[in-house]
Amino acid sequence: MTKKKSNTPRHKRLNRDGRLQAAKSWLVKYNGSNKVRGYSKHFAVDLLCAAQELKMLGILVDEKYIKQLEIDKERRIKNNQQKKERKQLEEYGQDENDFLNIGFTENGVPYGIYFDDNDLVEDEE
Repeated sequence: MTKKKSNTPRHKRLNRDGRLQAAKSWLVKYNGSNKVRGYSKHFAVDLLCAAQELKMLGILVDEKYIKQLEIDKERRIKNNQQKKERKQLEEYGQDENDFLNIGFTENGVPYGIYFDDNDLVEDEE
């Protein structure tokens, strides 16, 4: 029985050690302006990983750029979590206007407090 050949290029399937070895020859051929972005696309890793690995290879990467990449990654994670929570609320027919989400059960079902418009009017009076 023969193994099925992968459609993914070899340079995108490498682990860190393999990428660091292959990057030496890739850097010689690369003629773009942003090595971090080029490395990220060529080896299919995120920008933060690309910056760290290029530093391991002795390429100068600005520390401000790395800090900004870390901030952007945290922001993306936070935004994705918020989108996921909003999607879960929409699936169960609630929105954030009439439902205060306290948390989620183990199965991902939101639980919390429902607000009725009459309750809000009474509180204001």
